[in-house]
Amino acid sequence: MTITSLDQKSSSPKISRAEYQRRQQAVFSRMKNGSVAVIVGAPERLRSNDTMYAFRQSSDLLYLNGFPEPDAALVLVKGGKGDCKTIMFVRPKDKERETWNGFREGPSGAIANYAATEAHNIADFSPVVEKLLANCKNFYYKLGRNDDFDAQVVPLLTRNQKAILNPEKITHELRMFKSEEEILILRHIANISSLAHTRAMVRCEPGMRERQLQATLEYTFADAGAEYVAYTSIVAGEDGTTLHYTTNHKILSAGNLIVIDSGGEWQGYASDITRTIPVSGKFSEAQRKLYDLVLRANQVGIALAKPGSSLNKIHAGCEDILRAGLVELGILSTEAKSRKSEKASVEKAKKAGTEKDLLTLRDVFMHGTSHFMGLDVHDVCTRSSHNALPKARKLKSGMVFTVEPGVYMKADDMRIPVEYRGIGIRIEDDVLITSDGNEVLTRAVTKDADEIEALMAK
Repeated sequence: MTITSLDQKSSSPKISRAEYQRRQQAVFSRMKNGSVAVIVGAPERLRSNDTMYAFRQSSDLLYLNGFPEPDAALVLVKGGKGDCKTIMFVRPKDKERETWNGFREGPSGAIANYAATEAHNIADFSPVVEKLLANCKNFYYKLGRNDDFDAQVVPLLTRNQKAILNPEKITHELRMFKSEEEILILRHIANISSLAHTRAMVRCEPGMRERQLQATLEYTFADAGAEYVAYTSIVAGEDGTTLHYTTNHKILSAGNLIVIDSGGEWQGYASDITRTIPVSGKFSEAQRKLYDLVLRANQVGIALAKPGSSLNKIHAGCEDILRAGLVELGILSTEAKSRKSEKASVEKAKKAGTEKDLLTLRDVFMHGTSHFMGLDVHDVCTRSSHNALPKARKLKSGMVFTVEPGVYMKADDMRIPVEYRGIGIRIEDDVLITSDGNEVLTRAVTKDADEIEALMAK
């Protein structure tokens, strides 16, 4: 299946007020009685002189009520008898500033439109929160999220010693499981991003600059309704073996592959797609062998994505496919045919002083296969592939993550057979766990090598 257009007349899904209220109630139900939780928004960031970067709200505040403006905080108050209220602190209405920079909700708008029980100007944050602190037993706050708020909260805590708890232990676990409204949004932005990748495939040709394909991707995101680019686009021709190459300024040369890792964002939710295509529209023999191997690993990883599995199991399955295929191609030695035998060969090489001459799977596939995603591209409960805990947890319905195996054959690595040097390939899809299996959210952009060549030939 290849997406070629989107219905511009169809409505774009959004999070409802009822959904935000449900989320807040879920947080309240996990808070201790007699406690206050402060969730801070993001600040504006200076780009240069008096110009700012485009503002993007902190993900936890987006999750709890979707408030879109900087310099905001949401305070959740749970009384000793379990009674609850929400308080917002926002920028005041200001006609002069609104003339220059646009509409502000103000406290009245926070109550009317963002499910707040009461609201105050941001200047009142310290005195109001200090009174709340004086009457609570526990205080939920995460330092390091906003320096301006930290500078106000630390003195308050010095004067009002309370048990300090991390609110992210509550919000991040809730964010792991996507609701039906979230799933609709994730499907929507995945389709927009799939269309962008398809158009990039069609446009790609030798002599273009990488940033021209970046422009195609990001124009399509906006044209099809996305609000933002979810992360800095990777458009890597001769630098396809660099995992996070974002310079995107080189000329595309015939005979090379190009790794395109790019996704749009809608309502704060990200998509994350990688496709690898031949610049000239046709894979070479060596490129095709490696491409088909990575595709098999991607397909096996997706097949392993089901309730009760784990990101570790998916990674191990992809590793097994890549390991066997690279041994068969003569890129890895037969000693690397299993993790156990490879480990033994590494220990043997260390004793012999020849470790640097031994090519291992980690030398050509050095990242984890999966990360959770949602309001953040690398979403909550994702850690380094060396931290086993989150990646060992059993997958359940509503979880969303990537499956993105790859191989990266450095051009200057003399241990690699010459015909494979300089080839970088990654294939990445976004996967939702369902009650009985999975749904590939990004299936609308092809990854079959024959279909890619046919599409580019048009």
